[in-house]
Amino acid sequence: MIWVMFFPFLISSITGNRTTELVPFFHGHVFENSPPGSRVNGLSVPLKRLNSLRLCGSESSSAAAHFKLQGDGNENFRVFAHHKRGHILLKTSRVLDREERAAYALGLSLCCGQCAGLSWKDGEAPLVAEVASIQVDVLDTNDHQPTFPSAELKLSLDDATALRSAVYSFSARDEDSGKNAELIYFALPKNGSFYAVPKTGDILLVDSILGLGEVITFKVFARDRGWPPRTSQSVAVEINPRQWPVAPSGTPNPKSQIRRSRSATESDNPVFISVSEDAGIGSVVMNLNPVKFQSASFELMEPEPDSSPVSVSRDSGDIVIIRKLDRETEPLLDITVKVQDKRDI
Repeated sequence: MIWVMFFPFLISSITGNRTTELVPFFHGHVFENSPPGSRVNGLSVPLKRLNSLRLCGSESSSAAAHFKLQGDGNENFRVFAHHKRGHILLKTSRVLDREERAAYALGLSLCCGQCAGLSWKDGEAPLVAEVASIQVDVLDTNDHQPTFPSAELKLSLDDATALRSAVYSFSARDEDSGKNAELIYFALPKNGSFYAVPKTGDILLVDSILGLGEVITFKVFARDRGWPPRTSQSVAVEINPRQWPVAPSGTPNPKSQIRRSRSATESDNPVFISVSEDAGIGSVVMNLNPVKFQSASFELMEPEPDSSPVSVSRDSGDIVIIRKLDRETEPLLDITVKVQDKRDI
């Protein structure tokens, strides 16, 4: 009684294991835009691993006549046999596009007899088994150039904007992948006021535009790191420096009629600058670029240099942070800089 009950269980277990037996997996790749008939690289299916002779019980038919591809997109590939090596290989049937589809999961199925000449749609070529699982990756080629969302940019920028401020950030898009989609940014023609950060696309103010009345124009491009590299169409940039509002003048001073030394910034027209309290020591927040004369000297008048959190370079006019700023203890700093024509000295 015990053997009678155990034997059917043994048979069902063996049958179940056969139906759930895993088929071998093979993997290959092909570059997009390859011409039809291109071989799938890295893919070679040995016939001896497919058990085709055991399943069909015949050695007369050729391998190509026994195997068919199944799965979504199988019409993009065809099976052929390498008789000398005894392997099954794949070739493309049309030009593939990675942006349209990046991978194909296919099944290699076995049919016996003259199934290759019969219509599969009509059910005249019955399958015996799926003997292999195949994945084909479509690899990227650098066939797309970077693109920007718009072709021009117009900005109105305060002329007292702190140096090294990011006034705008560009972001281009590339439909490719990997290094073919890694972008670097640059600006042409090069100018002394603005710089395009290659990795981020940020546009930094690197030189003072204080008092500058003319519009600054340049073009920004994006280039990928693929081969051959592709460059985007340009974005035309136009930056218009805007004068900061000045504090209202007080009661006219009679002494104002007395001859004064020429200076780039008059004392009754203060300039307001916003600086982050996180700005590092050594940061140049502004450059007092002289606009009324060619050669000038600069001197910090107020507060006293020993107590001031900033210093002023005598020759260049750079205003530099020399100690940490704290908005809670000193939300506003009033400084007075004397700018004098060296020819009057």
